[in-house]
Amino acid sequence: MAGLLAWAADVVGAGGGQGDEDDNPNSIPLIFTPEQQKYALDLDSKAASLSRLIHDLRLRIPPSDISQRLPHLHAHSLASNAALALQLNAHSSTREQAQLREVTLQEENAAYEKAISNCESKIQEKIEEVELLRRKLEEMEDT
Repeated sequence: MAGLLAWAADVVGAGGGQGDEDDNPNSIPLIFTPEQQKYALDLDSKAASLSRLIHDLRLRIPPSDISQRLPHLHAHSLASNAALALQLNAHSSTREQAQLREVTLQEENAAYEKAISNCESKIQEKIEEVELLRRKLEEMEDT
């Protein structure tokens, strides 16, 4: 990008470096019509505008060796990336552990529900047995 801007500046600046052609005795005077003079002035103003724009853009371009002049930023960036990678790995392992724990809890809950169901069925059997024994006792008392 900087090379392209330098080329554009050289192209635009090529006419600007020889602006004093009136002082050169070997120059040939040019005769323009009023329309051509207006067009030439318009082109000169556009060239000046482009020259200013290129100069401003060159000022905004950082130097090519900025990464070498700021090694602490590069080191900080690497450290930040490493820390983020560690956090991501920790989060991933925590999430996996949580998922495994959830599966384990679901299995335990299913086992407890089955045990509770077995106990409830045994309780129901005992209640029926108690009712049967109570009826037998009542029959014995009646006879």
